Amino acid sequence: MARAGTGTTVRRTRLSTEERRRQLAESAARHFHRLGFHKVSMAEVATSVGLTAPAIYRHYRSKQELLAAAIGSALDVVDAASADAGSAPLHELLTPLAAVAVKRRDLWALLQRELRHLDPAQRAPIEERFSAFVDRFSTAVRRLRPDVDMVDVRLLVTAAFAVLASPSSYGLKLPADEQQRLLATAAEAVCRVSLPSPVANSHAQGNAVSEQAIPVGSSAPSRSEELLRTSVRLFHERGYAAVSLDDIGAEVGITGPSIYYHFATKADLLVAAVTRATEWLASHRGSGVEPPSLDDLIRVYVDLGVRERLLLGVYVLDAVDLPAEAGRRIRAGLQADVQAWCQALGRERPELTEAEQLVLVQAGRSIVHDVVRIGRLHARPGLPEELRVLVHAALAADG
Repeated sequence: MARAGTGTTVRRTRLSTEERRRQLAESAARHFHRLGFHKVSMAEVATSVGLTAPAIYRHYRSKQELLAAAIGSALDVVDAASADAGSAPLHELLTPLAAVAVKRRDLWALLQRELRHLDPAQRAPIEERFSAFVDRFSTAVRRLRPDVDMVDVRLLVTAAFAVLASPSSYGLKLPADEQQRLLATAAEAVCRVSLPSPVANSHAQGNAVSEQAIPVGSSAPSRSEELLRTSVRLFHERGYAAVSLDDIGAEVGITGPSIYYHFATKADLLVAAVTRATEWLASHRGSGVEPPSLDDLIRVYVDLGVRERLLLGVYVLDAVDLPAEAGRRIRAGLQADVQAWCQALGRERPELTEAEQLVLVQAGRSIVHDVVRIGRLHARPGLPEELRVLVHAALAADG
């Protein structure tokens, strides 16, 4: 092709089929991370790499197949980073994994939020690959901590992964190498935690959590309250987009249209639930002359996570589906809580920059998000105190 005014010819490099598929998968991963599976079209992904909408179907037959490839492309990077996990010390394993966490911010969001949109046959090989990675990482933690049984190793591994997953929820505030170093240090600090003994935990439980983190106001919940709690449970189990008003109504014994007497839309249920959590956090930050301590803020957040783990899970996984205006308002409320954490951390660790504070705070809060909702860790009797210890360890990390 001639370039105007030069008389020279510029040839466009044609990508191989494998290269084009990888390009599409990586572009799709960014789209799914930013917008969520249901808000992304095949045409958008095609356009982002200079293809027409029909052309993408020569490479991927469906959006689900494209999602599976997107997740697979991220796991390729993880596999490469953890290839030496069988023999390398934990800190040598964490350094490349932290680099992956910063480079591929989409990875953890895709695994935690979007994987559920695949059918079982598509999920199985991805889950098998991730399970193998978890086993490799757990082996490295076990070498570091021979004093800890495998039940506790699972808790430490989940917390460390939560630290690595935290960049998926916010923009980069540090140069990549500095953020990677801080994340790796925080994840290792979590793996080195001495968990509270059962006896110490039993004493700590006395003032650990209230009977209910977000009180409903009566022993017999209203119909609106029943609808709200049922919707949270279903959103958590299936994902917001996969739940209909008819599904919610059937669970509480009414028809779907009857819900309109209480909530105008399905989105109103999501907004009401998440708003309740943000308002509860704001009310417990205190309004006195003295700002809340870091320990107080951690205690409140752990209380919320332990007692309202489904609600916290819905926010983590389904906030992308919030209506625009409500989403801005809710994010502003949560950002105020994050800022309170950063200020409290800054008072305890004045050597940290604001960007470093944010990295550690997001890592600490991510530990609460993931531990309370993944697997059966929420059933551990001493979990509130364990969570506080883990979060404090992440916040104390030095880059």
